[in-house]
Amino acid sequence: MIPYKSMKFIFQRFGQIGIILGGFLFFFACASAPSHIAKREVMISDPAYIPSGEIRILTINVWSGLTYKGFFKMGRHPDDLQGRYELLVPEIRKLGPDIIAIQEANPFPRYAKRLAADLDYQVIYRVALGGIRFGPFGIPTNMREGGAILVKKPWTIEDLGKKRLGGKGIVTNGFCFHLGETTQASLGKAVVEGKSLYIYNVHLHSSPFHGPALNASLEQLAREMREEKVEEAKKEMERGIKRRRKEIANLMKFIEETLPPGMPAIVLGDFNTTFESGELTPFVIEGKWIDSFKIKNPKEEGVTWDPQNNPNFRRIESGPNPYDILVHYHETHSFRIDFILVNNNIPRDHILESQVVLTPKGGLCPSDHYGVLTTLKW
Repeated sequence: MIPYKSMKFIFQRFGQIGIILGGFLFFFACASAPSHIAKREVMISDPAYIPSGEIRILTINVWSGLTYKGFFKMGRHPDDLQGRYELLVPEIRKLGPDIIAIQEANPFPRYAKRLAADLDYQVIYRVALGGIRFGPFGIPTNMREGGAILVKKPWTIEDLGKKRLGGKGIVTNGFCFHLGETTQASLGKAVVEGKSLYIYNVHLHSSPFHGPALNASLEQLAREMREEKVEEAKKEMERGIKRRRKEIANLMKFIEETLPPGMPAIVLGDFNTTFESGELTPFVIEGKWIDSFKIKNPKEEGVTWDPQNNPNFRRIESGPNPYDILVHYHETHSFRIDFILVNNNIPRDHILESQVVLTPKGGLCPSDHYGVLTTLKW
């Protein structure tokens, strides 16, 4: 979950400085830096491999650990990033997914390449947050965050592009110039056992959404603040919801423009909202997409954001702003905000199993989110 402020710090405090430094970095980049070369993977044959007839798909927000406060360097929560990674890798090996989507990984590309090497997977990746940057150089110095899709060898993954869902500026793997939060969807084409699967990896804007938790948070705020302050928080809240609805509309348009007829596809990642909020309703209209977890576990809550039990949960310092306080109250509730959605080119009876994974063990957890693992007949 990206905190709602994600990168406002640059625009509000250092906009002019950012533009000057951005111009300098752009000049330096054009003058002396090598261009980014897009990665394309090749088929690796393994005659000894025996197809299982199933594929396992995992999504996990791996949590950058950043506070998103700072300019030259982002603050960090007091977590053990290396320890969390060392916990994540063996847990993924135990699950044995054929396809993995990660979000909020930092720094890129090192994180994605390291994970792929440690697991022996192929990988494509997309930077989503970089500030003002060319390659490894830029500000904030420690933020180059994004998402990746990994596929177990000998299967292959091809990068088919991305779609900006929200925010302004330039964000590429090689160069970034943006002064606020950006969100995007990346598209990969996996070939598993000779059959193609389109994979859309997403990470949407984080802000409160409609539901019982928001109602309780607003009631708590109303007990502590004057009515005009509560209304101020509500207006900012509605702007966040409106933004995410637009991101979802842009995502659906991207899918419509890129998905070939009859192609099996999945959309997965950190949506930062729930189906109960109504924001994701366009996905399930006319049965075009199905929530793989819900169809297999209709009576289970399936929480993936769990501040009561996840030891990695860190409260955001709310400050005096009414909206900040509302966000603070809202994020202390539990939600299911990470999904693997399957399109109607995959028969419903081919969704064999879905479960919440990467939960705390022995007081440790690899992320501030839990993962979702779905098994498909293939």
